[in-house]
Amino acid sequence: MGGPQTEARRPFDGRLAFRHLERQVQFGPRVPNTAGHRDCRDYLVETLRPLAQRVERQDFTYPLGGDSLQMSNIVARWTGQRSLPGVLLCAHWDTRPTADYERDPARRRTPIPGANDGASGVAVLLEVARLLKSSPPTAPVMIVFFDGEDYGPGLDRMFLGARYFADHLPADVPRRGVLLDMIGDKNLRIPQEANSRAAAPTVMKEVYAIAARLGYGSQFPARTGPAIEDDHIPLHGKGLQVIDLIDFDYGPGHNWWHTLQDTPDKCSPNSLKAVGDVVLEWVRGRR
Repeated sequence: MGGPQTEARRPFDGRLAFRHLERQVQFGPRVPNTAGHRDCRDYLVETLRPLAQRVERQDFTYPLGGDSLQMSNIVARWTGQRSLPGVLLCAHWDTRPTADYERDPARRRTPIPGANDGASGVAVLLEVARLLKSSPPTAPVMIVFFDGEDYGPGLDRMFLGARYFADHLPADVPRRGVLLDMIGDKNLRIPQEANSRAAAPTVMKEVYAIAARLGYGSQFPARTGPAIEDDHIPLHGKGLQVIDLIDFDYGPGHNWWHTLQDTPDKCSPNSLKAVGDVVLEWVRGRR
């Protein structure tokens, strides 16, 4: 008769993660100041609350003309042993309010579904959270879901939640971490993002060594990818060593990015599992 599962034996379930991806998309576009945004925010908080030791909303506003966007970062904590260095895991949960790259100009003002660009990273981290509840981590873990990453249209109105978080860093924020963005693509390839290699080379080496050891070398090719502007950049500005795991080649000719084609059928539970396995092994390796 087998005993209770140990921490190392608890598997990441890509199917459960994929359900979280689908659930987010069911709320509709998660654009600030909309019902879909509010409902998804509440879903994330309610899902995390029984899993983490502490969950809080970091609410903020962003002025926009004569109005303001109501936004929320969501922060969950597992204390671990405070004598050990903790880790930061993050993803953005909002979606693009405009389908900028639709071929038909008449459709470009339509909000995107955001299955990969937003929901995929969040889905992986919700499944990681479930496993951290059942097998508490040795080192402290902080999961942050950033709002306002994709508002736009220009870079001056993007990464809003990450910028706010960086300007209001909690005293216990871990100094090393992993950002997940666009990691659900069925044809998953996550090269080593160039800004991440420069700002967090040790984290990069650790994560890609784990991917190779677990047999995910094809999904995590050991080559330098393009430099991406993403939520990790404001964190780098505060000295945090955070890498961006991102597959920025989405669809034939990258033609599903910021379009209405960003739907769950383009994503795969297997891709979520590959990323989840690697991230979870990295977290569990903190000793």
